[in-house]
Amino acid sequence: MKHQIKKPHHHHGAVHVTFSDRETYPSPDELDEFNLVLVRGLPGSGKSTIAGVLQLAGFQHFEADMFFLGGGGYQYDPTKVKAAHEWCINLTQRVLQTGHKVVVSNTFTRLSEMAPYMAMSRTIRVIEADGCWPNLHGVPERRIREMAARWEYFNGIWPPVPRTRDQ
Repeated sequence: MKHQIKKPHHHHGAVHVTFSDRETYPSPDELDEFNLVLVRGLPGSGKSTIAGVLQLAGFQHFEADMFFLGGGGYQYDPTKVKAAHEWCINLTQRVLQTGHKVVVSNTFTRLSEMAPYMAMSRTIRVIEADGCWPNLHGVPERRIREMAARWEYFNGIWPPVPRTRDQ
């Protein structure tokens, strides 16, 4: 199911956020509507694969894990995670400002992690990946369970509306 939701006009600026659940992805025609796509999901969910397809359609692809790629391959350093996300945010902003389309694939387990990106564009697509594949970076199963436990549901409304106990 797709939801196309605009923020009410009484908020400062309208942001067109379109949400794709696990079974609905944008068609090539729909891609023209967006200049920023965020792909969120747990390790091994297919985020990088979806982003790779969008890259073939002309989007530039960034993810925080790219920060850890060097001459020796993937060199993850947990002390540099914050720097990796700042790098990804800054690079995305710079490329969007040049008029290019961007897809960012990160876990985004907390909705607040999407906030810097949501401020960069008026036309944003959020896709939730929910595949079950071997994760590319060898994230331990225990760590994936921790990420799943802190997962926040996104209903397509930005800024997020706090959920009540009854929801």
